[in-house]
Amino acid sequence: MAAYLISRIGDPLFALTMGIAASMSRIRRDQQEQNPEKASEIGYGTVLQTGQRRLQRWWNGDFQNL
Repeated sequence: MAAYLISRIGDPLFALTMGIAASMSRIRRDQQEQNPEKASEIGYGTVLQTGQRRLQRWWNGDFQNL
């Protein structure tokens, strides 16, 4: 019998939520380090666009030969 922390459905949802939150915070930190003069202007819209571009590049296989 498998042991669940939250529930059978809750554990994967929690993991997905934590992964998305971690990637968004990393992308935002990367953007702020690259553009320190615009750090206050970087919002979640910018983060989502960058994340979408990275996900699309990954889906297309652009990161295979790194």
